[in-house]
Amino acid sequence: MAGRGGHLADVLPIDRAAIESLSWTLGSRVTGGDATCLLELRDRSTPSALAVFEATEYTYVVRFRTPVGREKFFGVAAVDLRSMLADLVAQDGWELDRGGLDAI
Repeated sequence: MAGRGGHLADVLPIDRAAIESLSWTLGSRVTGGDATCLLELRDRSTPSALAVFEATEYTYVVRFRTPVGREKFFGVAAVDLRSMLADLVAQDGWELDRGGLDAI
């Protein structure tokens, strides 16, 4: 896995068909203001970060901050997200910065 690309599927162990790219406007609206960040992961080898926000009972919004600081947003089904994050945390380099998998 590349892990250094600008697309969430380049970083996360999930099929690209299981994630939906969101516009920056929609993603920032869902994750901004009083939205609660349930979990945040950081890549120790790059300034990449990943944060998870609940959008609906069955959907989460994932904010991926690229090494150059760009924010990209993706919708991920709840059924796919937990195992995807567990696989990421198990990889070398990524560490939990805030929250935990229990919240997902």
